[in-house]
Amino acid sequence: MTQNAPQNMRFEFVTQRPRDDGCGIFVLQMLTGKPYDQIASMIDWGAQKNHYTTWKELQGVLSQLGWRADAIRSATRWDDIDGVAIVHVEPDHFVLYDADNSVFYDPGQPEGPELSSRHTPMSYLRVQPPQAVA
Repeated sequence: MTQNAPQNMRFEFVTQRPRDDGCGIFVLQMLTGKPYDQIASMIDWGAQKNHYTTWKELQGVLSQLGWRADAIRSATRWDDIDGVAIVHVEPDHFVLYDADNSVFYDPGQPEGPELSSRHTPMSYLRVQPPQAVA
């Protein structure tokens, strides 16, 4: 059983339910605070109607928005991850993880962030917001 974590919420939670696609876009929406349609418009979907994203597409949007990201790293346990990261989990899904507060933002869940995850991480991309202009 998971436990909601409203006290530790750093990001506004957004669910992808009842949709089956768009987890990467929803993760970027939670991370950046930008609307779904704005983020989706930054990706060339071509004739593709479903919004299934790849690391390359997520990195491209982050770059366009001025976010800094480390290299994609492998992970087999949640303890492998630090900071704020976009995490690719088994079988093929993206979640946002705030390791500093141990909060999981899984857009595949119908309700808010959780203190645990049933997913197994495969890889992650640690991210940092754009530098504030002085």
